[in-house]
Amino acid sequence: MEITSISPVNPADWPDIREQCYDFMCRFGNRRLTREGCNTLQKMSFDQVQHPGTSLIAATVRGEHGKMPVGICFVTGFGEDACLIAVHPLYRNRHIGTSLILFQLSRLGRLRCKVAADNYSSLKMCFHAGMQAVALEKGPTGKPTLVLSGDCETPVGACNNLDLDSYSRR
Repeated sequence: MEITSISPVNPADWPDIREQCYDFMCRFGNRRLTREGCNTLQKMSFDQVQHPGTSLIAATVRGEHGKMPVGICFVTGFGEDACLIAVHPLYRNRHIGTSLILFQLSRLGRLRCKVAADNYSSLKMCFHAGMQAVALEKGPTGKPTLVLSGDCETPVGACNNLDLDSYSRR
């Protein structure tokens, strides 16, 4: 597995990249991603994706037809505006989501996200990445939602000496 940034260099490429990422999120987000977060990705302009605190990354594996995405993570506003993670069902329970969070933490330095209290797999993923619950609030569907925060200063996150290959094989 390889994790790389999806950073379009050419503004003309961005609409196709954005649409493919949005489709992946919708298809494999397990109906757990907020509509607001998905809309943020869908409407993001090329200029906005270049802002500090915004990052789009993918975990890929080599397939018959070249590299194929198995996980995508989109963050804007260091996660304050949107933090979305989706992993293909055939690749779940392999710490890919955790690896994506760790990569974002190492890239951005800090990250904040909101996870519904009944979304155990996403909470587990965030806690494995060293994030900590800092608040409890009512989510967009009325469910209790944990606000999670992490940074590269947190010892559990271990962002500085990040070895994604060995971590994803655990």
